[in-house]
Amino acid sequence: MVKSKPTPLAETERLLALVPYITANQGISVKELATAFDVSPKQMVSDLTTLWMCGLPGYTALELMDLSFESGFVTIQNAETLQSPRTLNLEEQVALIMGLDLLSQSLPTESSLKQNIEVLAERLSQSSRITSKLRAISDIPASLRAEIETAIVRKHALDISYYSIYRDEISQRLVRPLELRLDENAEYLYAFCETAQDFRVFRLDRIQSCTSINKTADVPPAASKSADSKQGFTVRFKSRLRVMKERFDADEISTNSEYSFDSFSSQWLIRSILASSGGAELVTPLDLREEICKKSQLMLDRYQSQ
Repeated sequence: MVKSKPTPLAETERLLALVPYITANQGISVKELATAFDVSPKQMVSDLTTLWMCGLPGYTALELMDLSFESGFVTIQNAETLQSPRTLNLEEQVALIMGLDLLSQSLPTESSLKQNIEVLAERLSQSSRITSKLRAISDIPASLRAEIETAIVRKHALDISYYSIYRDEISQRLVRPLELRLDENAEYLYAFCETAQDFRVFRLDRIQSCTSINKTADVPPAASKSADSKQGFTVRFKSRLRVMKERFDADEISTNSEYSFDSFSSQWLIRSILASSGGAELVTPLDLREEICKKSQLMLDRYQSQ
């Protein structure tokens, strides 16, 4: 029977137990050590390699664990000096208490694991003299992240309410969540958007609400490199020609000259025309021209009402 893949917690527990066991059984063979911990010799060599890179802060050859197992027999020389890392300093204690608080927030109220976390946080608080009322406040609600992670595991669809800075609007999306990503200190949800019929990336702190739909998500189609189609635009330049040339990446322009180009984003064009303050006028397409007129009139009305 194939053994189930060990969890990170089980691996950590085994690594911590290895040090005193090797200390008490100097010269034990890798094979015997693997049998004692019910793992394969290959996994034991991997564990020993991990231990070999453990040590005290500084992590030079002087601080790392003096572990030898190349000959097939394992010896350890300086395990007693590694008792210090098990005594947490103030920064580590604060990090643990805040991390436990984040975990607790992500769990249901009735969860037994939540109660165990609270007990552990209280013990850490008493031993470190740090108040257990220390809270970790995240920009992203833990319940939101938990809902998304559960949907990913169960392959359920999600109904999300998403704020787009690009369009300055809140829209409802039906998505098939695929994975969570971290990029430049921001969390993103990578998903297939049923609404747009394409792959999209949603920033987690802009998801206003999220509801899991008890419907198994189908396997999304292969990601396409180009979902949006180009659209042609014609702009007439009125003034501030140097600024207009840089903004629209035009070659040679003059007053009242027209410049035609293609773009994937109509929203970018609308913002660029509005930001030009009369320096550029959209000639075509007419539907976007009308939209710009409406937005301009709306802004003027707001100024007049103040």
